[in-house]
Amino acid sequence: MLIAIDPGHGGEDPGAIGLGLKEKDLTLKISELLIGKLNGYQVEIIATRSGDETVSLNERARIANRHQAAFFCSLHINAGGGTGFESYVHVSAPDETEALRSVIHEELARYCGAFGFPDRGKKRANFSVLRETRMPAVLLENLFIDNPRDAAHLADPRFLDGLAGALAAAMARALALVPEQQWDPAGEVARLKERGLIVDDHDPAAPVSWGEFAAVMNRLLDRIETGGQKRA
Repeated sequence: MLIAIDPGHGGEDPGAIGLGLKEKDLTLKISELLIGKLNGYQVEIIATRSGDETVSLNERARIANRHQAAFFCSLHINAGGGTGFESYVHVSAPDETEALRSVIHEELARYCGAFGFPDRGKKRANFSVLRETRMPAVLLENLFIDNPRDAAHLADPRFLDGLAGALAAAMARALALVPEQQWDPAGEVARLKERGLIVDDHDPAAPVSWGEFAAVMNRLLDRIETGGQKRA
């Protein structure tokens, strides 16, 4: 599965500006944090921008369509004197998109609500990136950049990290993402010893001699030939 992450605005387009913050900077930071957390799952990620660059709305949709993304998430910060979190899907979004949006919306609304921010609701709009993408797509408006209390949280790296974590967890649940298996070299060596295929403790980074390799293989073959039982 491939997910497209769209940090809103960028380059010549700063997006909303307020209280010393720029929307383009915040959306890029959230995107970076989100991608880092999604790397813990078996999923491919593309971003419509990875730096402070100008990317047109049409190009954002084209990037997602060209890579045949399974899901598109556009990150934004609101403005206009309000407060809280809201999400959007296209006016003609199908039930599948609405179902995915609901999982994500509820998780982020819960996260923001824990800080006292209101849930402004699940909305629909004819936004270009929602209209032109050929896969389920959502657009998230994460607090208000021109509200002093919202802005104070948006300027807090811990809040942004938690927001990205909540979004990653919501995506994982909505899209049934599978966690990456963590490789534990020392644990693998311990399992070999427990199974009787090696008799000594070994440094996981140490080289293996042909004699040691042959001993392990012969013990394994003995197990197979005796139906899993140790030979006397």
